Amino acid sequence: RCKEPVAILVEMDRILRPGGWAIIREKLEILDPLEAILKSLHWEIVMTFRKDKEGIMSVKKTTWRP
Repeated sequence: RCKEPVAILVEMDRILRPGGWAIIREKLEILDPLEAILKSLHWEIVMTFRKDKEGIMSVKKTTWRP
């Protein structure tokens, strides 16, 4: 469990190549802000599953140019 998910997302964005996948399992209180951050980094959110207080999100890094 992570207390600073933004730092991990930035590192994932740096390491993964376009077309790379990540599966994130976390509490909903952390997963909701992660979704907004991933969208701002131009990741495609392919699937989200939520149950009780936890969720799983499958995301794919896309190719984009500023």
